Amino acid sequence: MGLHHVSCRVTASGVDDTATIVDAMGWLAGEEQEISVDKSTSYHGSMVYLISFKLSKNKAVKQFTNKIKTVDKTIIAENLSEKIDENNTLHIRLCLDNLIEQRILITNSTQKSVKCNIKIEVYPGQTAIGEINKILFTN
Repeated sequence: MGLHHVSCRVTASGVDDTATIVDAMGWLAGEEQEISVDKSTSYHGSMVYLISFKLSKNKAVKQFTNKIKTVDKTIIAENLSEKIDENNTLHIRLCLDNLIEQRILITNSTQKSVKCNIKIEVYPGQTAIGEINKILFTN
């Protein structure tokens, strides 16, 4: 497959509809979902929720990747080398408003977004950029 795991997280405030966000994250995670909701308080005392999941089974990772493949990936392609860190992890953001409507839109950090980290399998003789190009940009 070429991916070790995928983890996604979003922060919701006390005024957000957390049930709707959890449902949207469940749709993104697919069948093998285990959504974690951590409740905390902000510095100023208001409620904050960290909603996240991690996919490590091949079937779940493949379902996630298939959803990402269906969208316009120009934001990823434009600065691909900047979106992959030294640990071979691709960092992307998905628009939360679109995700609630069960649509995926890759966005930047100016909109409320779900942060996704995609750990790429890289073996000697391979590059992270080459592997993610094979996974996301080829059919």
